[in-house]
Amino acid sequence: MANQNHFCTCNETSCKLHPVNHDMGCDPCIRKNLNKGEMPGCFFHLVNDDTSKVDDFTIDGFVEFFL
Repeated sequence: MANQNHFCTCNETSCKLHPVNHDMGCDPCIRKNLNKGEMPGCFFHLVNDDTSKVDDFTIDGFVEFFL
């Protein structure tokens, strides 16, 4: 684990883009999400820790989840 002290709130540490798995911070995750038109999972976790029922990680999906 290259970066154990990163502030990332995402609990999906098995994801190869998670900051604990490399030394590039959030850039790879943010880049992937921007390319797919999605919001990073950490934004969803700021609203509610239980994201188990989220299946739409688009910006519209985030707004609906937030509301």
